[in-house]
Amino acid sequence: MKKQESTKPVVLLRGAISGLERSRRSHDFVLTEVQQQQVGATAIAASAMGMGATAIGLIGMAGNTDEEADWVEFELNGKLVKGWLWMMPMRNGDNVEVVAEQTGDKRYVAYAVKRDGDDLLAVYPHATAGRKVHYRKSVKIWLWCSLLVYLTLPLMTLLQRGLDFFLRTNFPFMLMLILPCWMLISGFFAFRTSRKFMGFVKIAETIFKTFGWSDVENIDLRRTSREHRRENKLPNFGNLYFRYK
Repeated sequence: MKKQESTKPVVLLRGAISGLERSRRSHDFVLTEVQQQQVGATAIAASAMGMGATAIGLIGMAGNTDEEADWVEFELNGKLVKGWLWMMPMRNGDNVEVVAEQTGDKRYVAYAVKRDGDDLLAVYPHATAGRKVHYRKSVKIWLWCSLLVYLTLPLMTLLQRGLDFFLRTNFPFMLMLILPCWMLISGFFAFRTSRKFMGFVKIAETIFKTFGWSDVENIDLRRTSREHRRENKLPNFGNLYFRYK
């Protein structure tokens, strides 16, 4: 992502939205230009080593990291507010609280907008959880993905060679030796990937603190949205915009 941390204080603005302009645009929130170059260089190296499929995947990753989000501009008590939000369900006239960073005279960059009354919440893309939630989800994803990939080897062997080969050779012993090595390697890459999203976690915790919420490290907007869905059955609720009480 291009903007993960800020040295300027973040403030909480209150008022009614006016002059709202919203457009759905594509933007790269995850990979910076330097990271894209690093991915591209890795792809070239993988190709040179004969890892064609890996190279293709990495090139695709470097070239297709854009995602859609709302670019919003509006006024709040004479202040001009702009920013990226995953999805903005608010309208002109709505009374809101806005977590924002001042960038000039009466100019602000928004990181979150919360509507009074129903507590609907629009946030900067991917800024949805505190660090403890992020770590727990990362470990869960790593374990599931690593074990599923690991189990493909014995499964393919059973399908191709049969149960007799599996039981009468030292193949099970070899699998036991491979498992810790594979978990170590996959864990390293999972850790690296998880760290790339820490900028979003820091923004999320800054948003939560500015709203005055407690235990920000354990807040999970996806979970709280499911718990407070009410009559909202729209698919984007809980995925692109949220609710917290």
